[in-house]
Amino acid sequence: MVDVIITGESGKLHAVYHKSEQESAPLAVVLSGSPRQKCHMNDRVSYAMFRAFMDIGFSVVRFNYRGVNDSEGAVGTTADNMLDIATVIDWIQNKNEDSERIWLAGHQLGAWYVLQMMMRRPEISGFALVSPDTSVSDFGFLSPRPNRGLLLQAANEGEEANIFGAHLTQILKKQAQIDLETILVKNAEAGYSQPGDLRQMYNDLKAYVGRENADDRLL
Repeated sequence: MVDVIITGESGKLHAVYHKSEQESAPLAVVLSGSPRQKCHMNDRVSYAMFRAFMDIGFSVVRFNYRGVNDSEGAVGTTADNMLDIATVIDWIQNKNEDSERIWLAGHQLGAWYVLQMMMRRPEISGFALVSPDTSVSDFGFLSPRPNRGLLLQAANEGEEANIFGAHLTQILKKQAQIDLETILVKNAEAGYSQPGDLRQMYNDLKAYVGRENADDRLL
């Protein structure tokens, strides 16, 4: 993996990129959580998501939104961050023109960005949501978009998070016609702070993506 600089709307975006040795390998873009909650591309969860895709042969990139660490500009709004995500998607696609598939994976607020971007980019093949931000309740942007995806939550995030996860699952299945698989990461706490929790999340994500990609089941 190598550090790269991607030119964004408000300046340079700092990213880390891994190029697969496999010809025409699928692509993945990893989205970290809210910068206002100290999330960034090198936090534990973002790195684990990155490694899951890397270790099954994807070309994958993770990056810092504008205003975060070495990315230029001021910390942006949701609209600003969505522009940064689109820039990074375009960048990795231009670097891998023979690749036919691209996945998105996001943690916390990044999970909501995954869903919004999926509605805007029909080429998105699959996605993974890791412990989505439970404070977000606006589902109005969702429209029918048959696809497959994974929702990962820590089993011990709390009752509110579990109820929210069940509600989100129903919304995605009914409103967006998504075939969603839900996995509760056994014994894990919110934030996946213990090494075993993080390892299990990594294993669950890697297994799901590997199976879906190998079986050629994605739309």
